[in-house]
Amino acid sequence: MAPATPATALPRSRFNASASTADPAHVTATIAPAEDAAHKNTKHDWQAAEDPDFEHPDHVIPPRSYDGIEHLIVVCCHAIFLPDAESSNFALHSPHYEPHWLLAPFQKSDPETRKPGEHETFLAHVKAGLDALTIGTDPEHPPSSLLVLSGGATKPSHTPISEARSYYHAALAEELVQGHHHGGRAHRMFSKGYVLLEEQATDSFQNLLFSILLFRKTTGRYPTNIRIITHSFKAKRFLDLHAPTIRWPKDRVQVQGIDPVMSSTDLESTLRGEEQNGYAQWKKDPLGTGELLSGKRRQRAWDESVAGELVEGLEASVEELLQGSIPTELPWEQPTTKTT
Repeated sequence: MAPATPATALPRSRFNASASTADPAHVTATIAPAEDAAHKNTKHDWQAAEDPDFEHPDHVIPPRSYDGIEHLIVVCCHAIFLPDAESSNFALHSPHYEPHWLLAPFQKSDPETRKPGEHETFLAHVKAGLDALTIGTDPEHPPSSLLVLSGGATKPSHTPISEARSYYHAALAEELVQGHHHGGRAHRMFSKGYVLLEEQATDSFQNLLFSILLFRKTTGRYPTNIRIITHSFKAKRFLDLHAPTIRWPKDRVQVQGIDPVMSSTDLESTLRGEEQNGYAQWKKDPLGTGELLSGKRRQRAWDESVAGELVEGLEASVEELLQGSIPTELPWEQPTTKTT
């Protein structure tokens, strides 16, 4: 084994070098009595006693700036990823492991037909949202969009966590799987305020409307354009019913659809079910206030008292919309301007 490299000695200070070889008694005697007293009683500033009347000023964190943010990306949530990112063993929970998700029976895998669990589709939705937020943007400039993960705490008997927050946790878990042990883009964009959690919505209509309101409260304006990331078979519901119901301009909304893996039989059944139980019901009840759709909201733990908080500080016409009636005009029908 090679010998350890010897430590390099620091050069000796030449300060008072002439006294270094003198008799210590002589050195002490050369200090005048007055100087000696002052030397003993005076401390450096950093050693001085604290001022008992001093108070630290409040720590001020500059508010986030959303100048230049124009577009809204909405990921509609459909299930709950159960592992909590705050737990010490979170890194051991893969988002690709189906039992880590709280899924409805029809969302689970089927070994007989080789149908995979739909949690893989939900991860694809989150990834598509992050791609839309980050890919193709100028690295010298911040994003021009906000990504909203939308979904409330729809299963309170199982977990208090919201669908939106669980999707964010799933994105963090996915980044750990990919080796980003100190945080990947989901963590970075969330920390910088470009990923928001909308934690009240219980259906597709609320996903759209509540995300718009969160964008408005965050930036001070309504978005110019909206991209909705959800299942492909729900595109017609959003484009033909939800957006027109809230008078959102049809040329300023798009749907990016990503469906689960399906056989031809599954596809036929899914499209038929959407037409009968989804599209048809929303066509008869555009605001979802009738017995059937409002009943589904209550089953998913919708709390009507939250509506007041959602519209606090917003326009009267928006409040009217959340109260269950469609006003003659809504603020996003006009050209977008920054408001305070």
